[in-house]
Parts: sequence; structure tokens; C-alpha cells
Amino acid sequence: SLTRRPLALGLVALAFVATGCGDADKDTASDEATTTTAAEVKAPVITDAWARTSPMSATNGAAYFTVTGGSEDDEITGASADASIAGTVQIHETVMSDDSSGGMSSTTAMSGSSDGMSTTTAMGESGGGMSSTTMAPAMEMREVDSIAVPAGKMVELKPGGYHVMLIDLPKPLEKGATFDLTVTFAKAGDQTVKVEVKDAP
Repeated sequence: SLTRRPLALGLVALAFVATGCGDADKDTASDEATTTTAAEVKAPVITDAWARTSPMSATNGAAYFTVTGGSEDDEITGASADASIAGTVQIHETVMSDDSSGGMSSTTAMSGSSDGMSTTTAMGESGGGMSSTTMAPAMEMREVDSIAVPAGKMVELKPGGYHVMLIDLPKPLEKGATFDLTVTFAKAGDQTVKVEVKDAP
């Protein structure tokens, strides 16, 4: 019986050590899984940020950039800039106007904007009289709540589409100047990029 007792105690000790090691391995594996998951989550990447030069009389401007989605779907929910750049910053989209009445006006441009979108009415003569009037579709800019950025996909903010509207410019946007623009994502949070002012991308 004396021989059996040490043997039994030894088996109990081995079982305890084995159980402890198993828990340690499990904790380590869990930590590694958490670290790996965190490392795999990639935020969207903003590139090619630029703003169009604005005329001296313009009160609004526009900024553009390309964003490549990260490892999960996200969306742009806003943007901001220093008050020395713009009084208000909004996300806009250029769309077809609901007003299709047209008329005989010559040019309809979006007020005070450097987005470059305008519509014209062309009039011509044929045989000495008034011929048909060709109406270009009317375009307008509207504020949007967000811009979807699908995972791994590229979304381009460009003239005639989505753009960042810079409202109440305290001074014109001059070629060669740069400024910081902070873009807010629903999941990835804020990203600040350097915007270069130029005539074209």
C-alpha cells in the first residue's frame, strides 16, 4: 500500500501540471488570435487630394481625392478644414436637376462654385429664322449624408460627381497652395490629408 500511495500522488501531480499547461496554451492562442484579428483590420487610404483654384470673386471651392476601401465596408460621413480655409465644409454630389422646365436662358452655373459644372442653352439660325433650341441638362450640387466606401474598392471624388464643398472661402484658393483636410469615416475615424491647390488633377 505504501508503494501505491506515492504512485497515486505522482499521477495527480502530472494531471495538475497537464491541466495548467493546457490553460496557458489556450490563453496564448486566444491572445494571438486577438492580435491577428486587430492587425488584419485595415483603414481606408486617401490619395491624390487636390482642390481647384478659385476665381477672386468665388465664395465657394471644391476638393477632391481618391479613397481605397480598407478591410471592411466603411463610409465617409463628413469633412472639416481650418476656418482660414473655409467657413463650412460639406460633402456634396453633382446630380441632374429636378427642374426640367428649361427655358431660353443662356447659361446656368452653380453659384460661386469652382466645381466647374455649368449648363448652356444653344440657339441657332437656319434659313434666316429661329431654329430649334438645344438644352443641355441642368446640373446642381446637393449635400449628402455619406459616401459609401466598400471594402477593397476605389471611390473617386471628382468634378461632376462627389466632392468636398468648401463654403465661405475667406480668400481665394491659389495655385500651389496647400491645406489640411480632415475626412471622417464612420468606422475608421478621422484621417487628415494634405490638399494641393491646382488647375487640374
